[in-house]
Amino acid sequence: MNKKKIILTVNLVIIGIVLSIIFATSTPQENKDSSSELQGEIKIGSILPLSGDLATHGIENLAGSKLAVTDFNSYLQENGHTWHLKMVSEDSATNPVIALEKLTSLNAKGIDVIIGPETSSNIRNIKGYADSNDMLMISCCSSSPALAIPNDSVYRLVPDDSNQGTALAKLLSHQGIEVMVPVWRADTWGDGLRDATAESFTSRGGTVSDGIRYNPETPEFSASTSLLSEMVQKHIDEVGADKVAIIYLGFGEVLQFFQSSATHDTLNDVRWFGPGSITKEHRLINDPIGLEFSTNVSFTTVQVGVSKNPIYERVQEHLINTMGKTPNTFVHSSYDAVWLVGLSMLESQSSDASEIKKVMINVANSYSGAIGPVKLNDAGDLAQANYEVWGIRDGMWILLGQYNHSDDSITLS
Repeated sequence: MNKKKIILTVNLVIIGIVLSIIFATSTPQENKDSSSELQGEIKIGSILPLSGDLATHGIENLAGSKLAVTDFNSYLQENGHTWHLKMVSEDSATNPVIALEKLTSLNAKGIDVIIGPETSSNIRNIKGYADSNDMLMISCCSSSPALAIPNDSVYRLVPDDSNQGTALAKLLSHQGIEVMVPVWRADTWGDGLRDATAESFTSRGGTVSDGIRYNPETPEFSASTSLLSEMVQKHIDEVGADKVAIIYLGFGEVLQFFQSSATHDTLNDVRWFGPGSITKEHRLINDPIGLEFSTNVSFTTVQVGVSKNPIYERVQEHLINTMGKTPNTFVHSSYDAVWLVGLSMLESQSSDASEIKKVMINVANSYSGAIGPVKLNDAGDLAQANYEVWGIRDGMWILLGQYNHSDDSITLS
């Protein structure tokens, strides 16, 4: 299996959708004893933020995972297997403490394979428990470099933020920005992405301001935005408004932060940039103040780019049809996470997390799904990726261009 190439293809037919997998040589079960221990219903868990600051993304990502369960079970049935997956979903509420409660609850029910959690702060808080209980977690979205740890319980279908920080820094430099003022969540993810972006921007000759590290639990941000306005004005006086930019590294609280920032003329006069966690955040365009401010500052973000393919289109179309909007890019990683778990169960002929982990990286490295080919590094993270550049323009989120990792270049339309 570890030397075979799995090509996953989705075909639309008149009476429905048939999902098939074509192997270059043979399917995993052909090399196994036909008397598999996999029988009946096999439960996997899901811990995603269905409420809280990342609820918009969490609800979409759960829908992507549920679609994958349906498709993978169809594949099993078509190939004569006598078992199927069932997902047990839990809400982390974007809260590390609640995420740990949900993990221990799932483990008590005998569920040791988890899709999620979504955030790095949640994973940091629960990975000790997961590691000590030999569980497996596969996250669609966590990207803190601090969690890029080999041989632990965590796999992540995104590159760590040393990659996203490089893409953001290149974008700012490409736009002629000389001074970067960071505003970031006071958590593992925010600290890691701030540091990665600042390091790359400084290496390109830019200047990084002290910025604002804010508590995401703050009910309102007037104190932070007042201080930010004073800070930005000093830099404008030194180099001019067109060479100063704010990089906002947060989650769904971006709307409240933008609403508060809109009351300061200075903060309306400079460019704002952001990460994939708030790309396609629909609350920014559905709120009049959020939309006006985002438009004034030409709000521009980067998110992990994926290879468009039939599976990607399948997932994208399903989410648009069922949710009525274009989903965030992480729904595709959420979809692939389920397939990697299922295929690893087939390869190991076990539903036990410890056995699945023995084959996970080899299975992933020969798999191609909604995000295209998957190559994991020694830490179990997606090795590298290009990034798409998105922005709020003319009242909507639109694709503006791409950052290419191979030659560190930005192409904008």
